[in-house]
Amino acid sequence: MFKMLQVAKREFVATVLTKAFLIGVFILPVVLTATIPIAGLLVTNKSPDVSGTVAIIDRSGGDGLAAKAIEAALTPEEIARQQKIQISEDTQKIKQTVEDQVGKENAKQFDRTAGLIGELKIPDVRPDVLPADSDVDEVKPSLMSGTTFDGSRLALIVVDPDAIRRESADKPFGAYQLFVKPKLDARAQRLITDQVTKAIIQTRLQVSGEDPGQILAMTNLPRPRARTPNDKSSGELQQFLLPVGFMMLLWVSVFTSGQFLMTSTIEEKSNRIMEVLLSAVSPMQLMTGKIIGQMGAGLLIMTVYSGFGIASLLLFQRGDLIEGANFGFLIAFFFIAFFTIAAMMAAVGSAVTDIHEAQALMMPIMVVVMIPMLLMMPIISAPSGRMATIMSFVPPISPFVMVLRMSSSQPPPQWQLFLALGIGVVTVYIALKMAAKIFRVGVLMYGKPPNLATLLRWIRMA
Repeated sequence: MFKMLQVAKREFVATVLTKAFLIGVFILPVVLTATIPIAGLLVTNKSPDVSGTVAIIDRSGGDGLAAKAIEAALTPEEIARQQKIQISEDTQKIKQTVEDQVGKENAKQFDRTAGLIGELKIPDVRPDVLPADSDVDEVKPSLMSGTTFDGSRLALIVVDPDAIRRESADKPFGAYQLFVKPKLDARAQRLITDQVTKAIIQTRLQVSGEDPGQILAMTNLPRPRARTPNDKSSGELQQFLLPVGFMMLLWVSVFTSGQFLMTSTIEEKSNRIMEVLLSAVSPMQLMTGKIIGQMGAGLLIMTVYSGFGIASLLLFQRGDLIEGANFGFLIAFFFIAFFTIAAMMAAVGSAVTDIHEAQALMMPIMVVVMIPMLLMMPIISAPSGRMATIMSFVPPISPFVMVLRMSSSQPPPQWQLFLALGIGVVTVYIALKMAAKIFRVGVLMYGKPPNLATLLRWIRMA
């Protein structure tokens, strides 16, 4: 036991006191804290220059009301007016969201950058009404010439015959077709679509004898912000933030320490230090000590990052999102995930003498453990679904899936949590036992790197 603890101490000190560990673990939160505000100042919603004409073919009737309404809606003055209204509304919504998340006092910083949010250069669009009987196939080729900033034709709008007046009361209204120049900026397309849609709706109301302004005012109902009884906001951001935070906390701590374990094992074997160590301790003591030492490094990573996350939540007055039971299960699943992954890493590190040789053996492991990352969003969206439930009991991805589910909006029942822990303990026992057999044989093997079939043969032999 004493020798094993000595190996663990040596492994822990050799890992956490390196520059790579200190920079990678402790500097990263500082860099993120400094760069996120700077990135917010640099990122804008400013679109590229757009200049040209929009052709309009109105086939809705001889009075041409739709064409006139669309023409008026696409003038530079009307577009600028609508954009100012939209930017003001978007800015207010974002400001309110920021206040809900971090409090009014902390949200004062938002006022300094509010002018950058929603910034959009007004497209220089000029409507061009064509005869109602124009051939669409003859007009469409004009969209292929020129660029989006040289004044050429940008889009073609074709209003359906029944877009304003229905053929009969039991049939729905028609719509309109939109053809755009290739590579026309998506924001400019959305702007044109919004303006045309509003113009056609207003024309329908006008033709039916209704007051468009009054109807639109009657149908406009702002959606209230959901709040908890303690006056805290509740929405998609909260339901997404916590599961992703727990998942990344577990993933980073487990794989960082596991990677250090594999790297140190390969270095010691390639430098023949392993032979010196084995003269003083047994292969089992060496492997166990190295795993325990790296477990300490993983716990240190988790402590630093979880402390940073908790401090951020408390700073933004969102301590209500923190649940002590979740952190307890997080630590339990950390041990299961770490020992499982560490056993694999130790086995791979002992079987090869070069980091490049380890890549082939690491590929199947990485493919399996990347599954929770790839399916993170579906699991968060349906934490009680069939896929999430089944994956909760499939090693070695079970701890990662369970961490996502337990911090989601629909936590799993207690029996599933404890069943996953039980399966995890059995998985750890099997993984460590198999890794010990590979480690015992491979730690003194040199020459051609083994493949998966060779590793399985070592397990049967040992």
